[in-house]
Amino acid sequence: MPITVAGWRVPEVVGDRRPYVIHYSWNTPPRTDYNAGCLVVVSILAARKFATQIQQIRAQDAEVIEYTLPCHDYAETSTEVPEETLFYTGAIGTTYRRADIPAAWYFDPANPDRVTVPNYDGRVMDLRANSAWLNHLLADYYPSRLADPAWQMDGFLLDVVGDGYMGWLTGATAGEVAEIQAGLRWFVTQLRSAVGDNCILINNNTWVTDNADSDGIMIENHGTVEIGNEFWRTSLAKITRTGHRRNVTTNHTAAEAELWLAVPGVDQAGYSDAGDYTIGPPMRGTGWLESAGHIHLWDSTQEA
Repeated sequence: MPITVAGWRVPEVVGDRRPYVIHYSWNTPPRTDYNAGCLVVVSILAARKFATQIQQIRAQDAEVIEYTLPCHDYAETSTEVPEETLFYTGAIGTTYRRADIPAAWYFDPANPDRVTVPNYDGRVMDLRANSAWLNHLLADYYPSRLADPAWQMDGFLLDVVGDGYMGWLTGATAGEVAEIQAGLRWFVTQLRSAVGDNCILINNNTWVTDNADSDGIMIENHGTVEIGNEFWRTSLAKITRTGHRRNVTTNHTAAEAELWLAVPGVDQAGYSDAGDYTIGPPMRGTGWLESAGHIHLWDSTQEA
């Protein structure tokens, strides 16, 4: 039976157009009133910590995917996160430490601080094709998550991954940037092979040429004059994988989200009214047809 959220009817999915929900909180469980047609993104810790809530959402025919960041590490130590430890260090345990990452997994093992992501104080991992780092993820992390009976999700969000925009990194030569671009393309192709056809893969970047291995790109906070411009229409069209396309956008306002949903190739849109990744009650844009399943939701990490 369809349910209502904050007074709005949540329609059952029609075709490939689905509502979009995001929940990056490490401490607050996701709400459990999402049902058919919702795509929910959760933090890397959530599968274990909020397994009950996630399985209730999935039992209501929503899709849940896990956030992962293959491109750079974190400077801060984290505790109670065995998934993060496995992902970045290959070790078993509950504490992630940058010092435990094998030096050979960095892009520049001799000087990991040369190629970086300054905004996050991150060191760029070795993203070249067939690197030890990428092969670790392909062999040890993603397939193991799928095989773990406690995981039970529908796929992964691959943050930063893509070969279209490379301004996120600094310190690499032009030749090294080209190697990283080729490596990220190689990685997604190999990941698709490792996880199978039914695993949803969404990457937060664009592609230079068509990509048939990704299910969708995430357009993060590109509003105003960028909405539906030629660049983004072309970028959306480069996702050529058939079956279940999931091109999604995040926005600063509900009005921008509504405008994005009118752009060919966009399947879902979200917005933030109080800063990135927080939101108040769900709402339906005036231009969305209930018969097409156009309702947009976003999980609030601020709710009790």
